[in-house]
Amino acid sequence: MTDFKLLILIVMIVVLAIVLIYSVIIVSKKKQYYAKIDELDYLKHEISNQTVPFELAKLRSTKKSERIVKLVQQWERRWGKLESDFITVTEQIIYTEELVANKSFVEADEHLVELKQTLESLKEEVEQLIEEIKSLKKSEERSRSNVVGLKETFEQLKRRYEKEEENYIEFKEEMKTLFKDVEVFFLKFNECMEECNYDLADETIELIKSHIEIIVHMFERTPMYKDTITQEIKPLLREVLKSYESIMKSGVYLKHLQIEETIAVYHEQLDEIPNWIKRFDFVKIEGMLVEIHDNAKQMIEFMKKEYELQEVLKETVVKTKSLMQELQEHSEQLQERYENIKGNYRMPEEEESQFVFLLNEIQIVSNELVYLVGKVDEHQSANSVLLRELSSLNQQLDEIKEQLAVFDGEIESLYAGEKECRQRALHLLKTFNHLKGMYHQVNFPVKNEETEEMIKRANFAIQLLFETIGRLPINIAEIDKQLALAQESIQELSNRVEIEVQQSKLAERLMVYGHRYIGREGMYVVDLTIAEDQFRQGNYETVIEKMRELLKEIEGSRFDLTYDQFKQQLDCYLL
Repeated sequence: MTDFKLLILIVMIVVLAIVLIYSVIIVSKKKQYYAKIDELDYLKHEISNQTVPFELAKLRSTKKSERIVKLVQQWERRWGKLESDFITVTEQIIYTEELVANKSFVEADEHLVELKQTLESLKEEVEQLIEEIKSLKKSEERSRSNVVGLKETFEQLKRRYEKEEENYIEFKEEMKTLFKDVEVFFLKFNECMEECNYDLADETIELIKSHIEIIVHMFERTPMYKDTITQEIKPLLREVLKSYESIMKSGVYLKHLQIEETIAVYHEQLDEIPNWIKRFDFVKIEGMLVEIHDNAKQMIEFMKKEYELQEVLKETVVKTKSLMQELQEHSEQLQERYENIKGNYRMPEEEESQFVFLLNEIQIVSNELVYLVGKVDEHQSANSVLLRELSSLNQQLDEIKEQLAVFDGEIESLYAGEKECRQRALHLLKTFNHLKGMYHQVNFPVKNEETEEMIKRANFAIQLLFETIGRLPINIAEIDKQLALAQESIQELSNRVEIEVQQSKLAERLMVYGHRYIGREGMYVVDLTIAEDQFRQGNYETVIEKMRELLKEIEGSRFDLTYDQFKQQLDCYLL
C-alpha cells in the first residue's frame, strides 16, 4: 500500500513537471512571437510617422504652378492609400497577436511573413514619395544657389556699366531697361520661392540668364562690331572700289558685276547696325558682317579674273580670225573646184544641199565674228562673256573645218568613183558574156525558157548600167544603184546557168556509165530508155535521181563512191 502511494506521488510529480516545462516552453515561445510582432509594429510606426503629411500641407497652403498643384494632388492620393494600408497592417498585427495567444503558431508564422513583406513594400513606397518631395525641395535649393551666382554676376555688370557708361551713350536707354528688367526678375524670383512656385521660379531664372547674356554681349560685342567695321570692313570696301576704278580705266568692262551699287547697299546695311544692336539682333549683325567680308573678297577675285582674261581674249580673237580666214579660203577653193566639174560630175542631191548650207553657215559665222570683235573693241561687254562666246564660235569653226574636209574628200571621190564604177561595170559585162557563152556551148537539147528570160533581164541591166555611166553630168549615186541591180541580175543568172550546166554534165556521165548494163537480159533497158527520154526533154535533175537509184540498185553502196568521183571530176560543186 505504501509503495502504491509512493508510485502515485511520483507520477503526479512527473506530470506536474511536464506541465510546468510545457508552460515554460509556451510562455517562452509566445515571448519570441510577441517580440517579432513588436518589431513589425515599430517598423509600421516608423514608416507611417514620416513628415509627408506636414510637407504636403505646406505645399498645399502656398501658390503653385499648375504642374506642382497636380503633383501635390497625386502625392496626397498616394499618401492616402498608404495610410489606408497602415490601418490594414495594424489590423493584421492585432490578429496575429490573437493567433499567438491562441497558440496558433503555424498560422501566426504565415501572417508574420506576409506582414514583413507588406511593410517592406510600404517602406519602399514611402521612401520613394519622400524622395520625390525632397527633389522638389532640392529644386528650391538649386534655384536659390543659381540665383546667388547670377546676382553676383549682375552686380559686377552694373559696376562695369557705371565705369564705362560713356562708351555706350548710343545705347543708354536699352542698357537701363535691361538692368531694370533683371532687378524686377530677381524680385519676382523671391516671390515665387516664398510661394513655392518653383516652376515659375525656374522660368524667371532663365529670363535672368538671357538678359544677363544680352548685357554681356553688349559689353563684349558692341566694341568688337565697331572695330570690325572701322578697321576691316570699310577699308576692304574702299579697296574694292579703288580696284574697280583702276581696272575700269585700263579698258576692262566691269559694270556687269554691279560693284558700285553693291557697295552702296553694304554701306546702308552698316549704318543700320546700331539699330540692330538696340534690338539685340547679334546673329543678324554677325551674319551680315561675314557676308559683306566674303562678298567683298569675292568681288576682288571676280575683277582680277576679268582683268587677267584681257590678254587671253586678245589672243583668242587673233586665233579665231586666223581660223576664220583659213576656212573661208578653203570653202572658196572647194566651191570653185565643184563649179568646174559640175558639168561632168554631180554630187547626190542631199549632199549638194548640205554643201550649199555649209557655205552659207561659214558666212553667218563670219558675220558673227565681226560682231564679236566689234564688241571687244568697244569694251562694253565682260571679258568672261566675250571669251565664252568666242569659245563657242571656235567650236563651230572646228566643226565646219571637219565638214569641209569631208566635202573635200567627196569631190575627190567623184573622180575616183567614176573610175571604180567603170571597172565594176566592165567586170559585170565580162561575167555576163562568160555565163552566156558557157550556156550556149553546152548545146542543151531543150532551151530552158526561164533561163533564157534571165539572160535577157541581165543583158538589159548591163545596157542600162552603161547608159547611166555615159550620161552627163555623171551621177555616182545613180550609177551605184544601177550597179547593184546589174550585180543582182548577174548573180541570179550565174547561179542558174552553173547549176543547169553541172546537172547536164552529171546526167550525161551517168547515162553513159549506165549503158554498160544494157546487155544484161534487157532487165534495165526500160529504165535506161526512160532516162534518155527525160534527158532529151532537159529534165536533168530527174535523170540524175533516176540513174543514181538504178545504178545503186545494180552496184550497191559502192556506187556512192563512184557518184562522188563523177561530181569531183566534172566540178559539180553546186549539186
